[in-house]
Amino acid sequence: MKKVVTPQAPASSIDWKQLFEAALLEDDPAIFPERLQNARDAIVDTIEDSFDTASSSDRLVLLAALNTISGLFEKDTLRRPRVPKVLGHSA
Repeated sequence: MKKVVTPQAPASSIDWKQLFEAALLEDDPAIFPERLQNARDAIVDTIEDSFDTASSSDRLVLLAALNTISGLFEKDTLRRPRVPKVLGHSA
């Protein structure tokens, strides 16, 4: 049975590959940034936990996934309109 990946599910309870796939397939712009962050966190955790013991091919896959997520973060940031922050009190 396949796990359902929801934005509210803790990243630690789901495999990084599932979170990565969910981020790549997300079509809701409101949820997309959270999916990217969940995938990024899971990939970084996996790298930190197993980088020394992982095979070179596993390390390359993790780094490629992390680079992909980083690129998507940049594109998502560039695509969003910048809303100026207003300092002070609103009238």
